[in-house]
Amino acid sequence: MGETKIIEPNGGKHIAIAGDINSVLASKDDTEGTYSVVEAKVFPNGGPVPHIQTRKHEGFYVLEGEIMFTVNGKEIVAKPGTFVNVPPNVTHSFKNKKDTLAKMLIILTPGGLEKLFVEVGEEVSDPTIQPPPMSEIQIKKFADLVSNYGVEIKY
Repeated sequence: MGETKIIEPNGGKHIAIAGDINSVLASKDDTEGTYSVVEAKVFPNGGPVPHIQTRKHEGFYVLEGEIMFTVNGKEIVAKPGTFVNVPPNVTHSFKNKKDTLAKMLIILTPGGLEKLFVEVGEEVSDPTIQPPPMSEIQIKKFADLVSNYGVEIKY
């Protein structure tokens, strides 16, 4: 049986990856593998390249700012309060096209994708400072590991 976990504002493990910060609020280790929750701080022009999850459902709930989602070629402008559910094997990406920080919760089920962020990214202490883009070493490591997590990049 797991333990109750409480994360205060700006808490969690902050991972800088792909120019954004993903704060792990609940990992698969906290939920017996059932789900993970990540707060994504998406800086201007931030967001991942088009990809699919072959094994996971992803839910995105926009908290602040505006995120442009592209799901199977369809663009969706997501403002605060918008929820986007992406089932496995659906090509998707998102981007912050505004000049202010956007925040959203990402729910992953089953849990585990947050481990990829931890393996490739870099832990930071201040989640409000925009990190640099990934280094060449990180990009190579990411490319080498994504398939282990059921992720396929779709350029």
